[in-house]
Amino acid sequence: MDYFEPKTIVIAVCTMVFLAIVLDVVRRRKRNRYDNIQMSSREIDRSVGYENAKDPFSESQFPSGRSRVVPRDGDHDFSERVENEKQNSLFDQPEQGTLALDNEPVVERAAPAPKARPKKPSPERPKESPQKEVLVIHLMSAADQTCSGQLFLDSVLKQGLRYGEMKIFHRHTDENGSGPVLFSMANLLNPGTFDLTTIGRQELVGVTLFMVPSDLEKPAEVFDLMIETAEYLSEKLQLNMMDESRSSMTKQTIEHYRQRAQQAILFQERSG
Repeated sequence: MDYFEPKTIVIAVCTMVFLAIVLDVVRRRKRNRYDNIQMSSREIDRSVGYENAKDPFSESQFPSGRSRVVPRDGDHDFSERVENEKQNSLFDQPEQGTLALDNEPVVERAAPAPKARPKKPSPERPKESPQKEVLVIHLMSAADQTCSGQLFLDSVLKQGLRYGEMKIFHRHTDENGSGPVLFSMANLLNPGTFDLTTIGRQELVGVTLFMVPSDLEKPAEVFDLMIETAEYLSEKLQLNMMDESRSSMTKQTIEHYRQRAQQAILFQERSG
């Protein structure tokens, strides 16, 4: 006795063929979706700008050749790129699931990668103005010795220095105290000022003469004038003449100072 009639067999065969056709159509559609997703991932990579990005190590900002990490295209840095590559890797390794139609794995559509947020431009730092050259000469008494404040005041006034701004002495273009300041003289001890009402009764340990060559029209000539004043006070008050590091002032040091004064004005002319 046959369990299935011919009509039943034909219906079963037709049903299986129909199911096979449906499964084949579904599989082809899923495969097309996967190809489209791969194409979109390539377009995302190109939109981020990795293909034509500049080499961050091509322009070193360090003398030793060492380089620092700089952002690419101005809007994306390396940390953002790593994050984008992790997100784009979803397209290279999609999650897979199984449908109970023919027990064949079918690729599920992955979620689109979020767009990287543009990085806010950092505020520009104000350019720092270059530091001006300052030539310094110290006049110091020997250990455990001082000089008379009255003798100091008489000697200073004789050299054309006048008491003025910041409570220190200045040498102007004119000895009567008028015109631009050529060089100045401060107290060696803090706060560097002088008390004109009591200076005649004081005992001083030393003073400091200084000038700014770039502020002068003829810095070399002004330096020679400052050296003459320092040498006069050194001899008159029995003070030792020292350079900026408080070492003995030699002829070589004086010549070096004179060259620095001349170079400062040349640099000022080039930058101006």
